[in-house]
Amino acid sequence: MNGDFTVGRANAGDVPAIAVLFTECFRESVLHHCGRLPAPQAMEDVFALVYEAEPEAALVTRADDGSVVGYCFAPTVLPRLWVRAVTGGHLFRWAWRWLTGRYGFGLHPVKVILVNKLAFLRSAATPAKAAAARILSVAVAPSWRGRGLARALMAEAMAYFRCRQVARIRLEVRPDNAPAIRVYKDCGFVAAGLTYDSQGPWLIMMKEMEQADV
Repeated sequence: MNGDFTVGRANAGDVPAIAVLFTECFRESVLHHCGRLPAPQAMEDVFALVYEAEPEAALVTRADDGSVVGYCFAPTVLPRLWVRAVTGGHLFRWAWRWLTGRYGFGLHPVKVILVNKLAFLRSAATPAKAAAARILSVAVAPSWRGRGLARALMAEAMAYFRCRQVARIRLEVRPDNAPAIRVYKDCGFVAAGLTYDSQGPWLIMMKEMEQADV
């Protein structure tokens, strides 16, 4: 706990706020993938899947009024997300809502996302860079940056990984995102090469959990 915010587990009711925060913090990426800002339902559906796949891995920071001002998704078994997408009916709901215009975009974003996912899958298949546990997404509201929220979220994520006896963790970050890279390095992550998507390079960072930690 901090004087200005608290850190803890998210709940299902936080998904819409997390979706809004993602769109605000990664607006350029969303516009690149979708061509325009999609309907809120699109981002909410994505984060509903991520939350349902491993609820304990969803962390948030809250302001004193209870509003979500930061989040981190730290799944210990990333493939579980794709299994949940199928078994939980998410893919079918997404397809239906996309076809019926609920998301507000056409075919182009689907092609971009598929190409990018294939690039990440190829990178993740390299043994030295493979890890089921991930820091999947971290974001802090612009007006709350510089106050330690990202570090608090990462500390909570590391504690969760230790509890689950995770041995190796992977994340990707844009090479020009110096503030985020500093936080990750302070948490013990080291650079492990590059991967690329349609927007450019991602820096892969890995952390080997020490035996004492796990």
